[in-house]
Amino acid sequence: MQNRKPSQLGGMSSAAAFNRGNSTYAEGVTTTTNGVGTADGGESKVYSNENCLTRCVAWGLEAVEEGFGSFGKFTARYPWTVILVSSLICGLCSIGFLRFETESRPEELWVLQGTEALTDEDYVSSVWNNRVRFNLYYATARGGVSITSPAAIQRLYDLHQRVLVINVSASSNTDEFPGKWDYERACLRTGDTCATTTVLDLFDYDEAVIASLTEEEIIRRINNDSFYVLESGREFSKDDIIGFDGDGNIRAYRGVYVLDEHAVERDGERTDVVGEPWEAEGIDIFRGDNSPLETFPQFASSWSEEFGRAIEQDSNSLTIAFIIIIVYLFLTLGRRDKVDCMMGLSMTAVISIGMALAASWGLASAFGEFYSPLHGIIPFLLVGLGVDDAFILVTHYQQALEKGDKGTGYEEAIEMAMRTGGMSILITSLTDFLAFAIGSTTNIPALSSFCVYAGLGVVFDFFFQVTFFMACLTLDARRAHAKRLDIALCCKDGDEVFQPYRSPARGFCCLRCKAVKQDVSTPVFREYGKLLMTWPARIGVLMAFLTLIGLSSFGVNQMETNFRADWFLPPDSYLRDSIDVANEFFTQTTVFDVYIKDIDYFARQEELNSVGRFLTSSREVVPETSDFWYSGYLSWAAETQPYSSAYNASINAVTNATLFYTGLQAFLNSSEGERFGGDIQFIDDMDPVAGIFATRSAAQIGQSEFSGTGQERYEAMQNLRSDLSDAMNYDDARVFATEFIFWERFGFIREELVKNLGIALGVMATIVFLLLYSAPVVFSVVMAIGATVLDVFGLAYFWGVQINFVVTIFLLIAVGLSVDYSAHIGHAFKEARGPADERARKALLTTGPPVFNAIFSTFLAILVLANAQTYVFQVFFQMFTLTTVLGGFHGLVVLPVVLSFLGGDSLDEDDNGIEKFKGAAAFHGRNSAHPESYPAKKRAGFDMWAVKGRGDSKINGETEMAVTVTQQEILAEAKAGIDDGNDSQV
Repeated sequence: MQNRKPSQLGGMSSAAAFNRGNSTYAEGVTTTTNGVGTADGGESKVYSNENCLTRCVAWGLEAVEEGFGSFGKFTARYPWTVILVSSLICGLCSIGFLRFETESRPEELWVLQGTEALTDEDYVSSVWNNRVRFNLYYATARGGVSITSPAAIQRLYDLHQRVLVINVSASSNTDEFPGKWDYERACLRTGDTCATTTVLDLFDYDEAVIASLTEEEIIRRINNDSFYVLESGREFSKDDIIGFDGDGNIRAYRGVYVLDEHAVERDGERTDVVGEPWEAEGIDIFRGDNSPLETFPQFASSWSEEFGRAIEQDSNSLTIAFIIIIVYLFLTLGRRDKVDCMMGLSMTAVISIGMALAASWGLASAFGEFYSPLHGIIPFLLVGLGVDDAFILVTHYQQALEKGDKGTGYEEAIEMAMRTGGMSILITSLTDFLAFAIGSTTNIPALSSFCVYAGLGVVFDFFFQVTFFMACLTLDARRAHAKRLDIALCCKDGDEVFQPYRSPARGFCCLRCKAVKQDVSTPVFREYGKLLMTWPARIGVLMAFLTLIGLSSFGVNQMETNFRADWFLPPDSYLRDSIDVANEFFTQTTVFDVYIKDIDYFARQEELNSVGRFLTSSREVVPETSDFWYSGYLSWAAETQPYSSAYNASINAVTNATLFYTGLQAFLNSSEGERFGGDIQFIDDMDPVAGIFATRSAAQIGQSEFSGTGQERYEAMQNLRSDLSDAMNYDDARVFATEFIFWERFGFIREELVKNLGIALGVMATIVFLLLYSAPVVFSVVMAIGATVLDVFGLAYFWGVQINFVVTIFLLIAVGLSVDYSAHIGHAFKEARGPADERARKALLTTGPPVFNAIFSTFLAILVLANAQTYVFQVFFQMFTLTTVLGGFHGLVVLPVVLSFLGGDSLDEDDNGIEKFKGAAAFHGRNSAHPESYPAKKRAGFDMWAVKGRGDSKINGETEMAVTVTQQEILAEAKAGIDDGNDSQV
């Protein structure tokens, strides 16, 4: 027999005495009674299996509960003080709005920090102005006209002339950008000409030539490669401007006007004060009636314009969703009674959520966190959490009144609601906060900032619920006990017999259905709990649970990593039409450059030749899209004196350093090399022999933002880097395109997602364990939460969702919401007494209705977003629908069933009055030396304990019996004793 240390339990609370629902502590307990006490309250000592950690956690939980109870008592006595202090704290935090900043630039929101692409961007930006604005258009024929007809080309020429005469003033900063800006002044130049590429280049923009064209001549020029080399020496590809169908027929044209950047930064926004007004007029030109052509603009400013339009549409739907949740709160928070309806209190719940938003956003702004369009989802999140907390607190208050004796006043009920309900919402709020705190450590700026705002929102929502809202609940309780009508405070109820939340509800003819006077949730959940605990139901639930796990696991394994900018566009956006034409008729590619700087170009000509081979033969480079300055220079030098004398064909290099550098300068000044003038920077333009500072060379990769998957784009980028590093050390030569900073994330997104979810679930499990401290209950709750997240993630695959950072954010939210749906049930189960299945039924009966109300109100609100226009809100609808449905399924269906199997019995005292022994808390401070002092029925359980004695000894003349017994034996034999009427004593 194992020895145990004695523990003093007399007068301890249920928390200290392990009244926590952990039935495993009663297995094989050895207990002694020493006869020290007396019948009128003597001290009783028992041996227990407590250890240091157990006592510390129990004492800690008791302290937290006592703290909630004490604050509840204070709030019940001084509600106006609590309201004043909480309002003052909200006001102080809101001062942070003075530093409120917004951010909408994609490169500042969605770019993974610390990546190689950002390092490359810094490398490039240190030498080159890499910020330009590409303005594309696509043209197809309509009305039976051929795209190769003279009328089509002439119409394009007319549009081109209209573009050239666009003349705008800078929208601001006119001192920095004075005067009028037409295309010739605003464009990006390559040599002496603007970087413009259209089908009109085949006709040299010659009005006379274009006016006399025939269809045969147009087709001849399109198919003759010599027309793709301009007088300036600049070359371009047929695929750049001509679109073909699957049979090789010409179906579309593409053109591009490139503007240099003229930008200023204001309030976190980077604005091109010349480009944006110029592009606005250009978009109007190409969106107009341009018969016999149909034209589709895809200008640089089109994206922000269309994104903003879509978000504005969906923001209206989100407002409706808020209203639905709030109306549902008004209709269901209280009872259907003119005194107890709590409609005024519902308004204070909404105010407390607004205070949480104001305080959290103000404090986040004070910390220097920016606000992005994605943050617009946070109010919806906090409304859902706040309404859930309000339901929980009010339910505990109502139950305290309903179950208390007639002497229980509203102040005692407020104290009890704070003690039990406060502990319940603390569990969910703390785990939600930690989930977002972990998410804030990510290297994605938008995700990090979102999690800071959301995490602070969760903290302040909890704070204002237990302060401002509970103080308002106290004032509402005073009103109700004074028999004053809700809302109409000046009117008093004439029914002197009526008692708030004790008397039956009498209906409310104004806004409540008078025909349904009683709360329907209680009988519904009572019958539901009975049905759920039947064996067929439990087996069916477990089978459904395992089936979902299998489907979800399959979905997670099949889900691809992808994200495209056009997903953010509304369905009716003209940009979608432009992208559809591009995908249908054009090869989708991305222009990139090879950047080289700070090397001895003359000494490393062999590596330059390797770079040339990379540009022409790399597995990822589109053939015939590169135009390498070094290759062009060698071809020119081989035929030009005096440089040809130093050219060695066998090694394809210029062997004299002076001739190498002077010859290169001469090449750049020639008609053949003029096109490379912007791609080479000498250390000293006046002394070329001093060497070259930096160069760049363009080509195209066979991937684009609108083709393939994110993983394919990432792999293509990595292949480019690998191939270039084989040609030249990557520290000296780098491959870069602006798109790469977005493609980089696809190589890390799965890792980032798994890391964030894993840490969030781990921390959540730890917090749930510390606050519930019952291994079976904690295991069941954590399993329900983990299964919810897995099912949301996996089943999203069947809804077409793919992995990206938007989905990552919603999965973190799913963790938080699933904690709310499961932890409340777990906490109620822990507090319930009786056999496991009975505890599960009691948990559903007490906590099921408010949890269901929170789930159902959120689900109703989400339905408004079913027709969302933007990708963010579409995924929001999909993920939140899955979260509410699956979270509700696991919290209200699966978790009670699992707890009925694993949760164990809580053997304190059953409905028949039998004292059920439970580990170290077996006697709860009763006088074990005088069993005759117990009531007869309670004594039956004690008698059965004594009968199972395994030996005795003498202490102070009294008998001490060492007892080893299990819960199952106690319960079975105690019940048998009652049934047989056996009240014998030892």
